[in-house]
Amino acid sequence: MQTKVLNGRYRLEELIGEGGMAVVYRAYDLALNRPVAVKILRAQYGSDANFLRRFEREAQAAARLVHPNIVNVYDVGRDDGVHYIVMEYVRGQTLKHLILRHAPFRLEHAAHIVGQVAAALDYAHRQGLVHRDIKPQNILVDDQGVAKVTDFGIAKGLTDVSLTEAGVGMGTVHYVSPEQARGEAATPASDIYALGVVLYEMLTGRLPFDADNPIGLAMQHVNAPPPPPRQFNPDLPPQVEAIVLRALAKDPAQRYPSAGALAEALAHWREQPISVARIPPAGRGTSEPTRASSARRRSARGYGATPPPRALTRGDELGCATWLIGSTILIGIVALVFLAFRMVDLSPLAGEPQPSPTPTDVLAGATTPAPGSVSPVPSPTRAPSPTPSATPSPTPSPTPEMALVPQLLGSTLEQARAAAAVGDFQLVVEEVFDVVTPAGVVFRQDPQAGTPLPKGSEIKVTVSKGPEFVTLPNLTGQPFTEAIRKIQELGLNYERVEEPSRDVAEGLVIRTEPSGQVRSGQTVTIYVSVGDQVRVPDVFRMPYQQARQQLEQAGLVVRSVTPQSCQYIRSQDPSFDCQSFPDGGVVSGTLQWNTWVPRGSVIDIAYYDRDAGG
Repeated sequence: MQTKVLNGRYRLEELIGEGGMAVVYRAYDLALNRPVAVKILRAQYGSDANFLRRFEREAQAAARLVHPNIVNVYDVGRDDGVHYIVMEYVRGQTLKHLILRHAPFRLEHAAHIVGQVAAALDYAHRQGLVHRDIKPQNILVDDQGVAKVTDFGIAKGLTDVSLTEAGVGMGTVHYVSPEQARGEAATPASDIYALGVVLYEMLTGRLPFDADNPIGLAMQHVNAPPPPPRQFNPDLPPQVEAIVLRALAKDPAQRYPSAGALAEALAHWREQPISVARIPPAGRGTSEPTRASSARRRSARGYGATPPPRALTRGDELGCATWLIGSTILIGIVALVFLAFRMVDLSPLAGEPQPSPTPTDVLAGATTPAPGSVSPVPSPTRAPSPTPSATPSPTPSPTPEMALVPQLLGSTLEQARAAAAVGDFQLVVEEVFDVVTPAGVVFRQDPQAGTPLPKGSEIKVTVSKGPEFVTLPNLTGQPFTEAIRKIQELGLNYERVEEPSRDVAEGLVIRTEPSGQVRSGQTVTIYVSVGDQVRVPDVFRMPYQQARQQLEQAGLVVRSVTPQSCQYIRSQDPSFDCQSFPDGGVVSGTLQWNTWVPRGSVIDIAYYDRDAGG
């Protein structure tokens, strides 16, 4: 990259990270004399005007988040076509790096990190901001073990892009919630699901789902049950496994009500009930851990270290004794039951008479006499069977003709009926609204394709009715709290954006996007007034006469315009280039560019005068 100092203030020092959307540098703030992290957008996003508007808006929203477990956003700006965000620099490593080195984590370490991330999520959710891209790469852990979440609100979520877009990496899709994978809006519950995936990875050292491409991976999040974590880490308590699987529920309503509730359950896992129906015992129907994975758990230190064996306490000895006594009693009971059944089976051989079965008895399921048993004389009230020694054989049922269930997903209902008719299958059709699948197309079937079934069996299919639309009332001028109540009653999601307004009082709704007919489940952007404020134009490097005009047109009062020499400017900023900087260009202002200030605020600007002071 050619630019070494952005806007004459942020000196780029070292590339420390790359992603599909941006690259990140460790940099130095020359004005405040502190290290910072600067995220620079890649060129394909910097040329997208719609994305840039959203990017700047959400970066400003993220800058309002002040929390010990959230990376602070200091500034957002541009320099000669380069768009960037300035953030707090955290000395540490990403959680992904720690997972690759230390997983599986000890339970208390995983709970410690989840608790901090959950605190950050709950705080942001209360501010109306959803992260949408929680993953270990976006969680930084410093040298003291403090976890900080980055990219709040400024990561490009999967609701905004196609899963086949180049900017969407597999790293993001590994943690995407089922509703995001289906193209629906992200909600706080989506962040909880992603945190559940992160917890799964910390405790097992692997991800619950994987595939060769983003589409296949996303479909696993939608349809496939996650493998039980104890399949890969048998040391996990069943209660902890239940906690992880609840966080990974396909239905958002079945997950924890908040990230904090997930962290609380994990911190007090011993008090959690064991769900026998959902949690299979470790080792039953599962693969045993390999020698390599066992060795890694034994040799890991820090986050993944396995505690050393300890001596048995008196409580342990009593527990062992109780277990042995209980086991002995249980074995005795099983032996008695077995002996009782054995005596019943042997009683005919002891010479005790047994009645001969009649045809009626045989058809009712009575047992035929054992060889050597004595048959009594038939009762005078019942005619003896003409063939008492013969046992009629039941007529075997014909084996049903089988056929394989066809693939119906993606077919129209007419095509599905035709495919089902080939195997004489009967379709049971359910029609539901769906925001992703076109109307009339099958998007779910049970059983799945390839399942062998008797011909004539039923196949259940779900057919899309297309998106459902609701009418959003005009919310302009209403208090924000009243507006979100009405939006939520319609089953819609919302996002708050603050804007200045000379006509709408602070705290009232300016407008909504979209308005009128809105797709069910869609996110509605609510623009809320912050009162009569103006945005400070970025006039850096601009000729001071033109800069003064723009500042005054924006509603600011320009009090002074001061020339400064090269020598003076370099005393404030040693990196200032007197040769390349335009003569008469603005070098500084008393208000920060691109920030909101009350209308009529006073600003002083200074410009570079090549002839001033020599």
